[in-house]
Order: sequence, then structure tokens, then C-alpha cells
Amino acid sequence: MLAHNIIETYSKVHNPVAYTDNDEVSFDGSQIQFEFFTAWDKISEFYLKTKPKKLNFLEIGAWKGLWGIAFSEFCKLNNIEGSYLTLTMIDHNPSNQPLYKTIDHINSQGVKANLINMNSLSEQALPEILKHSDSFNIVFIDAAHDYGSVLSDIKNYSFLAKDILLFHDTKPRETTPTCGVYQAIIDSNLELDEEITVSDAVMGIGMIYKNKLQNEL
Repeated sequence: MLAHNIIETYSKVHNPVAYTDNDEVSFDGSQIQFEFFTAWDKISEFYLKTKPKKLNFLEIGAWKGLWGIAFSEFCKLNNIEGSYLTLTMIDHNPSNQPLYKTIDHINSQGVKANLINMNSLSEQALPEILKHSDSFNIVFIDAAHDYGSVLSDIKNYSFLAKDILLFHDTKPRETTPTCGVYQAIIDSNLELDEEITVSDAVMGIGMIYKNKLQNEL
């Protein structure tokens, strides 16, 4: 049901997308559907046990707002009062202008949504986030993927996660000039509780749950 709602909404707000559970890259190349929906199955399982009345979600680096759409649909489906915030530098990639459309759509559906148009490496970014909340149930780190940037984002934003900390592009394992997500996680003394991948070469979603965060951050 959730996957169907996400596909339907994304297709309406942006581009038509067909559901697939194989390893095809979908959603305009931003996510592998199998990884994405498996992650949301695990998020759903986590929260359906605790049955929260309110949830908030922070995304560091969004592309067209796919995760915001998923969060919004999850909240609507489960009668949860939701709030979504993304820190994304639109000026870095003007083709990400559709993110504004997603923000407007989420707000129209009764879930609060806001965009901070700023580089996650800016010294002003964290103070801007804290104007909205000093903690978030879910924090998803998916901005610049080079080792130094990810290391900085983990230092600056991972402590805000109350329940779940998420990472995208945990593959490849070997650090390259453009991707060092996994090594930055390891060097931050973090250990993934879940890693959802279909390839050793690209993408992958990593998850860390609250009890791990309490012990390691």
C-alpha cells in the first residue's frame, strides 16, 4: 500500500514511474526501487511497533523530494502528524528546482514541509535547522558524497537523530574522489545496523537505530 501511494504521488508531482522490485535504478536515477522500498518497509516496521502520534524527518541533501513524498505518504497512511525538513543547496544544481514543487505538494496534503536552501557545509546550516527543531525522529544524510563532506555532515547532523539515522550510497566500500560515504561512517565510529544493497558498486542504503546512536555518539 505505501509503495503504491509513493509511486502514484511521485508520478503525479514529477515524472510517471512504474513500480519494480528488481535492481533497476528508478526515480530519475536517484534511488534503486528495491533498496528504497525495503528501507521504508523497515522504517514502517519500526514505527508501527511504537505507534507515534507525531514524527519529524530531516533530509540532508534531497533530489526532487522523493524521501519527503515517502514520509508524507507514510504519515497520511498511519494518521501521524508529520513534519519534513530538508537542507538542500538548490543553487548547486538548478535542475533540482522540482524540489520546490514537492514541498508545496507535501504542505497541501497536511504534512508540514520546509526547505533550507543552503550548503550542508555552511557554518549557518545547523543554526537554521535548529530554528525548526533540536531533534528529529529520522535523519537522512545524502548531500555531497566525497569523504570529507560526509565526515562533516555526520559530525554536524547525526546527533539530531532520535530514532533512525540513514545514509545513501554506502557502496562502493573503497573510497574514491567522489564517494567516501562508507569510510566516513566507519571513521566516525559508527556501525550500520542494516545495509540494503543490490550492487557492490553503487548506491546502497545504510541504517542505524536509536540504541546504537545512544551508545556511539
